[in-house]
Amino acid sequence: MKARKHKSLDELSSEEVVRACEENYILFWTYVGKSPNAEFSDDRGIMQCITGLSQDVFNVVLKCNLELETIDSRIDDAIKYFRSRRISLLWHTGLLSEPKDIGKYLEARGFPHDYDLKAMAVDLDSIDDSFDSSEGVAVKSVIEYHESKSWAECLASSWESPIETVPWMLNNAYFNPSIEKGIEKSLPRRMYLGVLEGKPVSASMLVWNDEIAGLEMVGTIPSARGMGGGTAIVKAALSDASSMGFKFVVVLSTIEGVKLYEKCGFKTYGKLPEYWMNFNNSQP
Repeated sequence: MKARKHKSLDELSSEEVVRACEENYILFWTYVGKSPNAEFSDDRGIMQCITGLSQDVFNVVLKCNLELETIDSRIDDAIKYFRSRRISLLWHTGLLSEPKDIGKYLEARGFPHDYDLKAMAVDLDSIDDSFDSSEGVAVKSVIEYHESKSWAECLASSWESPIETVPWMLNNAYFNPSIEKGIEKSLPRRMYLGVLEGKPVSASMLVWNDEIAGLEMVGTIPSARGMGGGTAIVKAALSDASSMGFKFVVVLSTIEGVKLYEKCGFKTYGKLPEYWMNFNNSQP
């Protein structure tokens, strides 16, 4: 299916690209949170997705819009809830959040500015059209249950995720297309599995709406890094995005992932700040 006519990167300011990265990230978590095994809410100015998994990247405050008169009480209420769940999480404070200095309110409660994700994008018209496989890595589209299981195991290994991550993913339709049949329409994502010498080595996902396409959940198992698995699955996703009519693809990258994306033509346009909160060992 051909997507709408999309803008090119040349038509966007750096701030608009960063906003597109954030919007795609929120789109991803919105769909993840629709599963019964996750909790998505946008209530009283705080948008969040909580999975309950014991790894901060799976519990996120995506954005907030808080009034100065109530900001202290709303943050305190949120912290009280996170503490009751005994989870660690990431609180993002990007361009879509208000007030712009919300970070100082989090720091005042003992949660430092922990990290910045890099907001990156690639112009699909500027990259090599061949998209040939990297160093013998075959890329499969994930459709069946066993493919979803291999994808989840691969990502969990890549991210050093807790053991419960794989069964949790297999019970969430956004990570397991084989249980998508009960949903009224197909979910806007494609999952890619990189295979080297018969072994799954890399995983990624392309997520989109009418305006934006972006990469999410990208990883390569430690023993296969530097062998082309990451490049292969990113290029496969870019090829599909191009065929769907998109002019560019966005990604929020860790520091470790920047070199991979630069190799695939991505450039950095800004950042998404985040604050780390750990309530795993909190007392009630």
